[in-house]
Amino acid sequence: MTWLLIVLGVAVVISPLMWFRQSPRQKLITELRRLAGSAGLQVSLYRRPDARDDETRLECVCYRLPWLGDNCRPDWVLHRFSSRGWASACPGWLWTINQAPPEWDALLVEQVAEFPAGVSALVASPAGIGVIWNEREDNRDLMKIVANLKKIQHRAKEICP
Repeated sequence: MTWLLIVLGVAVVISPLMWFRQSPRQKLITELRRLAGSAGLQVSLYRRPDARDDETRLECVCYRLPWLGDNCRPDWVLHRFSSRGWASACPGWLWTINQAPPEWDALLVEQVAEFPAGVSALVASPAGIGVIWNEREDNRDLMKIVANLKKIQHRAKEICP
């Protein structure tokens, strides 16, 4: 009987500690964000790309690559998975907030086709170029995102005045 009480007491002490263990999903997200940081990306919470001005909840995750130079500071959002916005040159993607100048069209059409299925938006802001991503894929898809953002970042120097 004494052993049973000891085992029960240990179980009561240890069981709350098990709540601190990461789930497999949390481990994946931690690893993705660590890899993104080592690749030069900044990870932050972000509004839905198609959010109205009065919708301020931060419910998405943005993987952003800072701009290289000071002369390129566009501000536009290209998104999919929502009907809010207006047509773009990229099939299935819509502009919202602002639209990029026509010089960006060829680059964007080329690059959005290369993004993984979990990318729902491409966001250009004065801070950098980024994607809204659901973080459901693996490291290979993160590396695709990094490569595509770096292509956009480098080619932007040619496009921006």
